[in-house]
Amino acid sequence: MQDLHPIAVVTDSAAGIPKMLLEKYRITVAPLAILMDNESFLDGINIDPPTFFRRLRAQREPQVKTSIPSPAVFQKIYRQLAEWAQGIVSIHIAGEQSGTCGSARLAAEDSPVPVVVVDSETTAMAQGFVALEAARAALQGATLHEVVERARAVAPNVEVTALLETINYAVQGGRLASAARLLGNLLRIQPLVRVAENKVSLIGQTRRRRKGLRQLLEGIQARVGESPVHLAVHHAGDEAESRALLEQLQAGLNCVEAYLTWVPAALGVHAGPGAVAVACYVEGQGLRKGPGWGPNIRS
Repeated sequence: MQDLHPIAVVTDSAAGIPKMLLEKYRITVAPLAILMDNESFLDGINIDPPTFFRRLRAQREPQVKTSIPSPAVFQKIYRQLAEWAQGIVSIHIAGEQSGTCGSARLAAEDSPVPVVVVDSETTAMAQGFVALEAARAALQGATLHEVVERARAVAPNVEVTALLETINYAVQGGRLASAARLLGNLLRIQPLVRVAENKVSLIGQTRRRRKGLRQLLEGIQARVGESPVHLAVHHAGDEAESRALLEQLQAGLNCVEAYLTWVPAALGVHAGPGAVAVACYVEGQGLRKGPGWGPNIRS
């Protein structure tokens, strides 16, 4: 294919974009590092989600954390892409929750071609949909400016909402520390958590899995309404449960595309085993801001 304006798109492994889509849309991934059991792994390179969650579940007191890609990692990626691309759009995990955007911006200063870093303000396939839409525009011959504008237009209309088996991993990772203080000693709850607009929010909680899944389903339906929606359901091992949730969402929404995929290992550090998450990109006027969720406690 001969592009009029060859623009490359980069993201990071927190996006969890399925491999077939990465290949189809020529998206390059910078892997986050995972530190586990005194070993260091590169997300998606030498550890995959099934292996990660199996090891995490087996630990009595997990000691696990993530590390962002260094500027040197991004510099190498940008130099390689500059062999064919005239410009690069680098789209990453929420900047208020990770230093990945900052690392990419440092690397961009030494890139042989222009690099624009876009903060997706979210993560998982919500971040992935921003990268996908940018990559689709790039393959249609859009200029660097047009690809950047496409990414920035999509970002306000994406979010990911997760039902966690426990709040412990999010608290240990510092993502919901203040929310945990508000909840007191209720660390055995199954929380509903949203990542959007550069915030991690506790939006509901339950002690029963079935009720939590119903809240997740109904909340997404209320937020999306009748608008065209791009969906992805992430699971951390229970594929059947997540597939059923995806089928229910597809049956009740105006779905443009839908994917079932694993929770990225780098996000599993904070979500923990047993997590299920729904990522969506809503076209048109975007996500509804009205009711559909329980109490909203921000960290």
